[in-house]
Amino acid sequence: MEKQRIDKFDRMIAFVRSTYDKIEVVSGKSPALFRIAAVLLSFSAIFILNILTPLISDDFAYMFVYGEDRLVSSVADILESQENHYYMWGGRSVVHFIAQVLLMLPPYVADLLNSLVYTGYIFFIYLHIKGRGKNSLSLFVLINLAVWFLQPVLGDTVFWITGAANYLWGTALILLFLLPFRMYQGQKSSIVSQILMSAGIFICGIIAGWTNENTAGAMLLISILFCAYYYSQKWNIPVWVITGFIGSLSGFFLMIAAPGNYVRAGDSPFDLFVLAYRLFDSTRMLLFYCSPLLLVTLLMYVIFYRFPDKNRNDNLKLSLIYTIAAITAVYAMVLSPTFPRRALFGVVTYLIVGVGILFNNLDFRHNFIRQARMLIITFGLFYFPFTFYFAIKEINSFRNIVQERELIIKQAKEDGKPEYEFDRFSGGIYIHGEDPFSAELMSRYYGIKIKLVSPQD
Repeated sequence: MEKQRIDKFDRMIAFVRSTYDKIEVVSGKSPALFRIAAVLLSFSAIFILNILTPLISDDFAYMFVYGEDRLVSSVADILESQENHYYMWGGRSVVHFIAQVLLMLPPYVADLLNSLVYTGYIFFIYLHIKGRGKNSLSLFVLINLAVWFLQPVLGDTVFWITGAANYLWGTALILLFLLPFRMYQGQKSSIVSQILMSAGIFICGIIAGWTNENTAGAMLLISILFCAYYYSQKWNIPVWVITGFIGSLSGFFLMIAAPGNYVRAGDSPFDLFVLAYRLFDSTRMLLFYCSPLLLVTLLMYVIFYRFPDKNRNDNLKLSLIYTIAAITAVYAMVLSPTFPRRALFGVVTYLIVGVGILFNNLDFRHNFIRQARMLIITFGLFYFPFTFYFAIKEINSFRNIVQERELIIKQAKEDGKPEYEFDRFSGGIYIHGEDPFSAELMSRYYGIKIKLVSPQD
C-alpha cells in the first residue's frame, strides 16, 4: 500500500513536470502571445475586484474639500482641499491629490485607472528584478503570485480607493523614480541628455519623495546605496543621480514638514519607554506578517551561494540594496504612533525585489532549480482561483450590504427619520473595514445621521 502511494505521487510529479515542460516549449514558440495573455489575466482579475469594491471609510472624506462641507467638483477644489489638508492633517499631498481625482471621476474610470496602475506596479517590480537581463514569462507570473499571496492586506492597499492612492500609486511612483538607478551600468551620455535627465529626474524625485513616509524614506536610502554600488563597480556617478536625490529629499522634507503632522500628533509623549515599545511593535509586525517572505529571502541567499551565476557578487549587492531598504522602512515606523498593516506594502515590495533578483539569477541549468520554479508556479496557479473566489465573495458581501443600506437610507429620509443605525463592517484581507470615524463621514455624505455599532453590542 505504501509503495502504491509513492508510485502515485511519483506519477503526479512526473505529470506536472511534463505539463510544465510542454507549456515552456509552447510559450517559447509564441512568447508574445503568452505574455499578452498573462498581462490580460492579471489586469482582468484586479479590475473585477476593483469594480466590486464600493466606497468605504476615508473615501467619504476625500470626496469633499478637506475641512469644508462641499463636494469636490474640479481640480481647483482638489488643490484647495490639499492646501487645507497640508495644514490640518498631513503632508501626503501627492497621493491624496490622486485619491481625490479618482473619487471625482466616474467609478468605472477610477477602477480602470487603478487596475492599470496595479499592472504598471507589477511591471516596475519586474524591471527592478531583471534589470537589463532577458525577459522571462515565469518571472512575471511569479511576481503576480508573490504580490497576491504575500501582501498582507490587498483590500487596504489595492482595491480601496484612498488606500490604493496612498500605497499602490505611491509605491509605483517610487519604483518608477528608482528605475534609472537600477538600469544604470556606467554608460556615458551626451551633455544634452544629462541636462534633460537631471531636470526630469529632479521633478520625479520631488513627486516620489512626497508620497509616503516610510516607503519614500527607504527610497532615499536606496539612492545612497546605489551610489555605493556604482563606486564599488568603479562607475562614474552621473549628475542626474545627484539631482534625483536632491529632488526626492526635497519632496520628502515637504511631506514631513507639513504643519498638519504636528497638529495631528498633538502632545503625544515620546520617551525611551515609547521608543522601546515601538521598536518591539515594529519587530512584531515584521515577523508576524513577513515571516514567510523573510524565510524565503534567507533560503534564497543560501541557495544562491550553492547555485550561483557568473555575476554572483554583483547580484548579491543589488539584492541587499532592496532588502536593507525594506528593513529600514519597517523601523522608520518607530516615529509613527501607530503601525497599520497597510504600511507594510512598500516593505513587502522591496523584499520581493530583493529576493527576486537572486531567484532570477540562479543557474536554471540545474534540474533542482528548474523543478523548484515549476512547483512554485504550479502550486501558486492551482491555489490562486480559490483565493480569488474568496476575495470576490468577501468584497461582494460588503457591496451587498452597501446597496441594502442605501435603499434603507433613501426610505428613512423619505419618512423624515433623523438618524439610522447599522452594524459596523469589520473588513478583511480583501476589503477595508469601517473605521471609528466612518459614521460621521457617511452622515455628511448621505445627509442623514448614521450610527455604526459593533454587531455584538
